[in-house]
Amino acid sequence: MANERLISLAAGVIPELMDNPSRFVEIAASTGWKGTGVWFDPFSWTDKTTVEVAKRIEDAGLEAVDMEVIRLGPKADHGEALIEAAIAVGAKNILTVSSYPTMEETAERLTELCLLASERNICICLEFMRFTSVKNLSDALSTVAMVEADNVGVLVDLLHVHRSGTSYDEIASVDPALFPYVQWCDAKVEPVGWSDKNLITDALDDRMIPGEGELPVAAFTSLFDESVPFAIEVRSKALRDGFPIYEDRSRHLLDLTLAAL
Repeated sequence: MANERLISLAAGVIPELMDNPSRFVEIAASTGWKGTGVWFDPFSWTDKTTVEVAKRIEDAGLEAVDMEVIRLGPKADHGEALIEAAIAVGAKNILTVSSYPTMEETAERLTELCLLASERNICICLEFMRFTSVKNLSDALSTVAMVEADNVGVLVDLLHVHRSGTSYDEIASVDPALFPYVQWCDAKVEPVGWSDKNLITDALDDRMIPGEGELPVAAFTSLFDESVPFAIEVRSKALRDGFPIYEDRSRHLLDLTLAAL
């Protein structure tokens, strides 16, 4: 039986287009994806961008699985503007990461953002990464437990699961409603190094297509019902160098991802 899971082209796959999200959506649609991510660059996004992105998503019949990223922390985070755009383009989820020193501060800001997004039932998802203040699934669960809203979730990225020491058993024990979508990729078992700088490079340049690396990617898929969309988060220098034409990169990733599923 064919896999029915919705898969989405994550915005990080074509970082060259982070300031041109309408072009990114156009590529996702023209190369056969059913879902798309949307990158919100607060310095280049305008009302015109909102209109263009919304039109392309609607015309193509795509599902906007997520919009990213709200960087929570002591400095201003552009969250209000991103949520306004997400409502307009129909994004289902919003990705956040945190550099606040305490869980309480992160939870307080998440509560504010969730209330803003609640009118369209957009889920605000907190991603854990070893090099942020929310380092693993346990940290993320403790944080969202303090959020005073129902439309909050945790973003599980297969790479960060392994780098953070989070186990598949931990994921399996959590209420599935907390995982409205996940990010899928592959990688070497060991990163180049374990410093924050190494791990950031690992996340931005060294990801692999599911099935090409060494991580237990099939076991990961079995943790989530097929109704849970997978954003294919393959930020990869090898993929960028090997496929400089965006459409070719997108098609190659889709073909191999479908084979892996």
